[in-house]
Amino acid sequence: MKKKVLTTTIATGLMAAGVLTTQNPASAKADTVPTGDNATSTNEVATQKSDAKTIAKDNVNTAQTNLDKAKADTQNASDSLQQAKVNETTAQKAVDEQTGKVSGAQNNVDKAQADVTTAQNGLTAAQENAKNATEANIQAAKDNVATQEQNVATAQDQAKQANDGVAEQTNKVTDAQKAVNDAQNNTSAAQNNVNTAQKTVDDAKAAMDPANVQATVDAANKAEAQVNQDKQNVATAQTNLENAKTADATRQTNIDNAQKAVNTAQANVDFSTKQAQEMKDQLNKYQGIKDAAQKEVDGLNDKLSNVNTIELPKGYTKEAYRAWDEANYKKYIGTATAEDLQAIKNWEDITSQEVNNNYKHNKIDEDNKILNGDIHNLTQSQLEELATFTASLLNPLRKQIGSIPLEVSKGSVKIAQDVAKKYEQDNWTAWGNVKDSTFKGHDINGLVEVANKYNFQDIGENLGGNALMYGSDNMDQLKEYTYVILVDMLLHDGDSNWGHARAALGLLNNADSYGGDDEQVDHAYIGVSFDNIPGALMGSQEHFNFMYTPYGYVLNEDNTARISINDKFDATPVAILSTEDLVTQLNTAKAKLASATDALNKAKDADTQAQQILAKNKAELTTAQDNLTKAQNVPVQTATAQRALTDAQNKLAADTKINEDAQAKKEAALGDEAAKQKVLDQANANLATAQKALIDAQTKQKAAENNLSAEKAKLANLQQVANEKTQDVKAAQVALDDAKNKLAALENAPLLVKAAEDKLAAAQKALDPVENVLVSEKAKLSALKQDLADAQADVTTAQKNYDEKLAIQTKAQTNLDNAKKVLQAIYDREALEAQIAAQEKAREGAEKKAAEEKAQAEKNGYHVDGNKVVDENGNQVSNWTVKNGQIIDNKGKVVSGLTINKAGTVVNKTGQQINSKNVVDNLQANKHTQAPVVQSKVAGKTYVSTVVVPEKAKANALPQTGEKESKTTLVGAILVGLGSLVGLFGLGRKKEY
Repeated sequence: MKKKVLTTTIATGLMAAGVLTTQNPASAKADTVPTGDNATSTNEVATQKSDAKTIAKDNVNTAQTNLDKAKADTQNASDSLQQAKVNETTAQKAVDEQTGKVSGAQNNVDKAQADVTTAQNGLTAAQENAKNATEANIQAAKDNVATQEQNVATAQDQAKQANDGVAEQTNKVTDAQKAVNDAQNNTSAAQNNVNTAQKTVDDAKAAMDPANVQATVDAANKAEAQVNQDKQNVATAQTNLENAKTADATRQTNIDNAQKAVNTAQANVDFSTKQAQEMKDQLNKYQGIKDAAQKEVDGLNDKLSNVNTIELPKGYTKEAYRAWDEANYKKYIGTATAEDLQAIKNWEDITSQEVNNNYKHNKIDEDNKILNGDIHNLTQSQLEELATFTASLLNPLRKQIGSIPLEVSKGSVKIAQDVAKKYEQDNWTAWGNVKDSTFKGHDINGLVEVANKYNFQDIGENLGGNALMYGSDNMDQLKEYTYVILVDMLLHDGDSNWGHARAALGLLNNADSYGGDDEQVDHAYIGVSFDNIPGALMGSQEHFNFMYTPYGYVLNEDNTARISINDKFDATPVAILSTEDLVTQLNTAKAKLASATDALNKAKDADTQAQQILAKNKAELTTAQDNLTKAQNVPVQTATAQRALTDAQNKLAADTKINEDAQAKKEAALGDEAAKQKVLDQANANLATAQKALIDAQTKQKAAENNLSAEKAKLANLQQVANEKTQDVKAAQVALDDAKNKLAALENAPLLVKAAEDKLAAAQKALDPVENVLVSEKAKLSALKQDLADAQADVTTAQKNYDEKLAIQTKAQTNLDNAKKVLQAIYDREALEAQIAAQEKAREGAEKKAAEEKAQAEKNGYHVDGNKVVDENGNQVSNWTVKNGQIIDNKGKVVSGLTINKAGTVVNKTGQQINSKNVVDNLQANKHTQAPVVQSKVAGKTYVSTVVVPEKAKANALPQTGEKESKTTLVGAILVGLGSLVGLFGLGRKKEY
């Protein structure tokens, strides 16, 4: 039998994976493919299986390719994200650093502004002081100084008297303290005398006792010996004192000498320190001078190396131009000769020559920022610098062709700005205004209006356009564009009949031509300005304004103009540096640098020498201080020796008295009772005297202590007065200094005003660059913040791209996993089909073998058919049944000696199949356990039965054969079991047979 719908399960699995439903629709209908025993159906199923496997493999490969690409895309996105984050970090760091710079620049501006405010306040004060600097106020200030000087002198005298009183009272306190100390010593001595007298009384009383006589004698002898020893000790102490005084005198001499050496060394160090500092200050001074000179030289070298010049073609002269101009006019009116045509050709040949004019950039100008890049809002210094730059380019050429040089003044710069404003007010372009595009050239009316404003007879103006100037954010760029425009005007002006070149270089002798009457005027001024008219075809217009004779000029006899500058025009010159000026300045600067270098070298030598001397003196001071310390560390001996002598003398005195008492006691002890009584009486009298002396000493000590307290109180009062007088001196001195300062301020009022003005000017001058720096740093910060915002936006974009790519990768991974699962399912199906096929083949073999064994068993003898036993002829053996694979007789007991093998054959113990012939023998062999066997013949056939005799003599029938039952055999049971096994392996599958 063939399996019909195995591919159905596979197709369903593929659809669940979401892989095949759109790629191979036929596979989705596999469950409807008819199956049968014909080859066509089998081939179709096989083809479908092969197609599904191929598609699954292709899907795995495609999914793997997609995953690899997705991983590459994700990695690229990750790299981009990491780079974007690095850029963000870099941008953030730049913003943080620039924020610090802006903060620093703001601090500098705040400080500079505070300096300006302080200087302004100082100037106000100086000016107010100058107003008060009258002779009367000055004399009053002098009188006040004299008064304050007298006050200081008076305060000093009073302070001296108070301090003298303090010194005198301090001596009194010292004397009172000494009196107290002496009184305390006297009291102590009196107390000692009382103690000694009391002891003498006690000893006298004891001496009257006969038992103490020997002790008294011994004590007297001992006291006498002690006195003798004390005398020797005093003599030794006196000798030691003399030696100590000598040693201390030597020590003091050494200390004094060492101190003198220290003083000398310290004075040397102080002097050499001062000298070294002076040399260091001098060195710093000359270093500053040298650095300034070097900076000046470097700056001039830089200027010279970056001086911009314009070169004219060979033959570009005033004569050549004039010849062309006259010939060109004749050609225009139709009277040109061959010579005229040649002059025209000559000029065309001259101006057509290639000249290499290149602008040289300048770092200083690059750092000179234009606020907000607005060329229409330049500072005054930038306007003046641009005008002098233009003049410096044109003047060498004007000198070359014989024209007077251009000048720059405060007024010419101002007029240039007025011309620009007039053009903007009139909305003027070369084509008229924004409402009228007819070509009209220059704004003549506007120029005349500006000229009249300054009483000028005439002003000339050139237009040059360059849109690139709008991109200028520093003076270097603006100068470059100015340079380019000038070169264009001078060398490529044929379309304008060389009018711009004529005005710039003064090529014509024509008083009516704008900028062309150089030979008839004394001055030619220049200013540069910009205007920007909305809708103007040329965009930005650069004006070179040439101011000539002012209104009311007077002609000389030779018809040349004598200029008369009026007060409406500010002729204050603005210096124009030429190359020659720069060379001169450079040579001067180099000479200053050489001088400064020589002075610096000498200062270095002097500094080195001073430092060496200082180091030597410091070493000598250290040695002297060490020697002084050593001398001072030698112990003082006199005081110790004096104390030892005093102690020895005191001990001798005390022991002498003790000895005298002891001798008196000894004498009394050896004398009679009357003498002893006399000693006792005297001892009592001495005790009374000593006690009275103690009371007197204590009274005197109390009086001395009271006096000391009173003297100390007086000293405290005097010290307070002295302190107050000292403060009075200081206050008087302050008042005197203030009076002197006020007098000096009044006497030097003009100088102070000038100094305050200089200080204010310096402060204001210092404010401009730091404000420019602040503006520049803020602009940089703004740009960096934009860079940071861009970087952050890039991170956001990169993160989004990465997330998208990662999602695609995740989906691709899922698709690959699903595709692999589908392919693995196909592999699993193939393995299962192979296993089932093998099992089917084994089952068929077993069925065949079982059939053969069954046929053989049916042919040879007894065998099992279901639960019955039949013989070789198919007849049932009566009274035998099969239960649990065993043969059971009609008594329900197992027939002994017989078993059933796997083929369902009934065999004996040796495995031999029994049949109708040998059944009796086999049963007889087991008769001891089996009922009697009966063999009978019926219709020529032999039957064997067992006879079972029950207790009631009821016999069972012999085994009978002849009944036909079901043909289900053990083989069938085995097949059923195999079928169950197949079902186990095919669990979960739909099977039809």
